[in-house]
Amino acid sequence: IQAQKELSALAISTFPIPGDADFPLNGMFVKPAHSEIDKMKQYLEQLRKECSDRMIDRVIDPETNKPSKWWLCFVRRCFMDKTLLNIGSL
Repeated sequence: IQAQKELSALAISTFPIPGDADFPLNGMFVKPAHSEIDKMKQYLEQLRKECSDRMIDRVIDPETNKPSKWWLCFVRRCFMDKTLLNIGSL
């Protein structure tokens, strides 16, 4: 389905890790050692993929292939300056 493709693409897109200037929770994490950077990226990518897979199961009704009305109330909200919508499509 389209939502699954988009979330999968978002999950594997480039993202900051602890220690990067644009990582939002730098105050809570220690910058990884040089030898741990790849492992950290793999772990966070796996986490993003798993979260997107689980979110699809909750948000999209498998019988109708449409979003659940209970989740649509969160569509226009941002979390940590991130949104899953293209603002121009609102």
